[in-house]
Amino acid sequence: HEYELFLMHDNESISDMFTRFTMIINSLKNLGKSYSNQELVRKILRCLPKNWTPKALKKKFPQEEESRKREEPTCYECKKSGHFKNECPNLKKKAQFKKKDEYSKRKKAMVATWDDSDPSSSEEGSDEEVANIDFMEIEDEDENEVNFTFDELQNAYENLFNEYENVCLRNKSLKKNAISMSKEIENLKSEISK
Repeated sequence: HEYELFLMHDNESISDMFTRFTMIINSLKNLGKSYSNQELVRKILRCLPKNWTPKALKKKFPQEEESRKREEPTCYECKKSGHFKNECPNLKKKAQFKKKDEYSKRKKAMVATWDDSDPSSSEEGSDEEVANIDFMEIEDEDENEVNFTFDELQNAYENLFNEYENVCLRNKSLKKNAISMSKEIENLKSEISK
């Protein structure tokens, strides 16, 4: 009965009201009646005086206000925050590669076939031949097209650069080895000539 009629008194502080509310809830638990946390919070919010309403609403929905303030745009291309798809650096780099690919996709070819102009003329011993030239455009199909993401190209570049550095180090080592061997050969030649 006290739970249903519970209200905050005008001269009562929040901590006093909460202590009184907790005592009522504990006595109800001893009697076997329990409430969920959500029900208890709603009861406390309903028992606050009218001048507490704006504060109560702010306490009730703090996450929504904070998320609205902090929310940044998310790019649907790279799934990173801070920019929209039309400003995506990955998309701009892909567009540069597509321009280069479009030119290489379209290749033109000339096919020439040599034919006798007339079957009867070949029987007569004529050596005249006519060239039938067909012009056609060859376009690569999508299944032959290779598309790489920016990250894949970046990884390939880094791997190639690391391999290049290793080859340079090996080359430098081999040059030093060759110089030392040529000096040793010169020393051996000078010893033999003595």
